[in-house]
Amino acid sequence: MPSITLRNHYAEHEGFVSDKWDIYLSEYERLFRSLKQAPVALLEVGIQNGGSLEIWERYFPNASSILGCDINQGCENLAYTSDKIRLVIGNINQPQTLEKLFSIAAEFDIVIDDGSHTSSDIIATFCNLFPRLKHGGLYVVEDLHCSYWEAYEGGLHHPRSSMAFFKALADVLNFEHWGTEHSRKTLLQPLGISPELGEAVLAEIHSIEFVNSMCILTRRPEASNRLGKRHVVGKTELVCPIKHVHGADIDVPSQHENKFSRGETVDDRRTITSRLAAISQRGRSLGMRLKGYARDLLGRA
Repeated sequence: MPSITLRNHYAEHEGFVSDKWDIYLSEYERLFRSLKQAPVALLEVGIQNGGSLEIWERYFPNASSILGCDINQGCENLAYTSDKIRLVIGNINQPQTLEKLFSIAAEFDIVIDDGSHTSSDIIATFCNLFPRLKHGGLYVVEDLHCSYWEAYEGGLHHPRSSMAFFKALADVLNFEHWGTEHSRKTLLQPLGISPELGEAVLAEIHSIEFVNSMCILTRRPEASNRLGKRHVVGKTELVCPIKHVHGADIDVPSQHENKFSRGETVDDRRTITSRLAAISQRGRSLGMRLKGYARDLLGRA
């Protein structure tokens, strides 16, 4: 008998309303398929009408807990038949809310952030919850299209949007190659991270994946995230003699003289922007003078 997919569950669901974009159903099936029979602890931030928790409870029949958190007091009216489903009402980034959550489940295999979609909230939620993700766990952020919209503290070039934050985490993955004395936290500090997201936790980010409107992160022990030793195999090297580097670590050149590694690129962009603005202004002035000359010539004719 073929396994029931998440899309099947959504097609057949008749309980509380759930709202997911089409691509999410495909991606969640890909991400969660191997965990279907596992005793997962799942947390979803932002449950709205509550239907997704019912669906997760059926999709993960052996789940240890299906936990939902929402700031909307109306969610208190949601009642579930399964004892596995628990609700915490409150702001996910308030200490008292986090205390309630962690008293139910101290760690999670899956965290889904479908909350306010506001950039500062997404960043704060990640700071609070990623440290509670188990090794091998999945952290998923939904609806990142909001990162491009002003109403959600976003914009394509917004320096503190949620997408800017997750793009910066891609650099954190490659920390060992920076060639500078910067810490991971130093890079992220302008994005408003909280103390909960320390160096040790940042070193355990194993992967970051972007899908349309989604970001998926995994956590593993730091040792699993390093580049590791070089493996050079085979006997015959006719073009490049490289067998001698077998077993070597990467040799990272110092980047202390590289202004783009020292963090001067922001100032450089500001300089370029101001120069372009000045050029544009001179262009407008020249255009106005040329129009004046043209009017004079036509008048004389």
